[in-house]
Amino acid sequence: MSISIAPLKGMAMGIRRNAGAKTVAGMIGTAMALALSACGGSNAETATTLTTIEPGVLKVCLYPGFAPFAIRDDGGWSGWDPAYLSAFAEQQGLTFEPVEVSTFNDIWMRPGNDECDVAGTGITETAERIQQTGQSIAWTDHYYSVARSLAVRAGTTIDSVEDLAGTTVVTTKGATADIDLLARIKAAGLTDVTVEYVNDEAVGTRRVAEAGPDGPIAFAAGVGSIDVLADSIPGIEATWIHCMMLPDGTETSEPFAFTVREQSTGLAKALNAFIAAPTLPYPGGPGSGLDCPK
Repeated sequence: MSISIAPLKGMAMGIRRNAGAKTVAGMIGTAMALALSACGGSNAETATTLTTIEPGVLKVCLYPGFAPFAIRDDGGWSGWDPAYLSAFAEQQGLTFEPVEVSTFNDIWMRPGNDECDVAGTGITETAERIQQTGQSIAWTDHYYSVARSLAVRAGTTIDSVEDLAGTTVVTTKGATADIDLLARIKAAGLTDVTVEYVNDEAVGTRRVAEAGPDGPIAFAAGVGSIDVLADSIPGIEATWIHCMMLPDGTETSEPFAFTVREQSTGLAKALNAFIAAPTLPYPGGPGSGLDCPK
């Protein structure tokens, strides 16, 4: 049975079902994709055959809990990353096949486990993650940047991590919001901040909106996600836009990249070429990132 993706900006997405994973249905593609690469110093072009896990199909690991980057509902997949990667698949003559993953943590590792050719959904490139992925995974060029923020009940003032003393904050385990929050709590020497985890940003933010005095004070995420949550959940507003803090206490910019299965030969190079000159500009624009360290 075919289920359509709800694309952004009117773009059509060809998709299919993988019987071994929670993916969306569609046609089995058989086309081999060609990526054109320039030969050193000349205008000559050579065709490079892309290799994917399944010939003619681009399998993409996506996490549905990060709106607006990836969303799944009864109508299928939508969001900035599915739209962008579907345009890439179409350019390469591949059928786009989303592979749903239930948790965000370590989604960047899944191409190395042969679960998908590419992993997306707002993955920040960090030195620790690059080391973790090793030789089996390539990181693409950057396509977006983000800053940190909090979703709070309207009228709540939070200007620094010290304002979180004695409170509960909700976030997504393993996300850069989690890394930033734990690093800042440690750097400030706070011992009375409780961090709780959810696998859906909207669920976490609704907990904040509906909480009484003893409930969570904030949901931590990126600016793009927080803006969507504040627009869609009554009584919620964004506050404290800041850079990401790493575990060593340094602040850094947050560029997004895709991870690519190294055995999917030619794919990372083709995706980098698409990022440089996309047929569909990234729907989120360049992002809300800050130039860090300041």
